[in-house]
Amino acid sequence: MLLKTQAATEIAQFLVSHPTPEQIVAFHPSAPVAERAYELIYTDRDGELSEEERKELDSYLVIEYLMELIKLEAHRQMRQQAS
Repeated sequence: MLLKTQAATEIAQFLVSHPTPEQIVAFHPSAPVAERAYELIYTDRDGELSEEERKELDSYLVIEYLMELIKLEAHRQMRQQAS
């Protein structure tokens, strides 16, 4: 089960604003969200994640994967519009 993280909240708020394909491609998480994700990744590399931190990192990874898919689709739509 995914945790409700700040990253998930930011993306939900972004998506309900009905962004254009260009806005989707340009989307990046806030600095605090990016910093937290990197912190979890580095802690994981050291083998020191707690169970709760592991769940949080897994949530970030799923969110990142979904955003990659959404951005690929936005790129495809932009190419179609340009044709």
